[in-house]
Amino acid sequence: KMDSTTAHVCLGNNDVKVGDKVDFVENFCTGSNAIAVNDSGEVRSCEMKVIGTGTVTKLLNSHYSEVKVKEGFKLKEGILVQKRM
Repeated sequence: KMDSTTAHVCLGNNDVKVGDKVDFVENFCTGSNAIAVNDSGEVRSCEMKVIGTGTVTKLLNSHYSEVKVKEGFKLKEGILVQKRM
């Protein structure tokens, strides 16, 4: 996170180009019923959900690019980023 609307993300010049759209995704786990077990042994169901979007504004190198997020989305470190298909 560089500031409230700009982040350096681990998608380099072999992955994206300027103007590409990206999704910020987070893993949400709820209830019992399935695929993940937490530290206390409780079984939880987890789902990846898009929580924000952005646009690649600059390629930094083969590993990183700069992304500007859409207004209203609050960046925080540790969120997964994927190129929108």
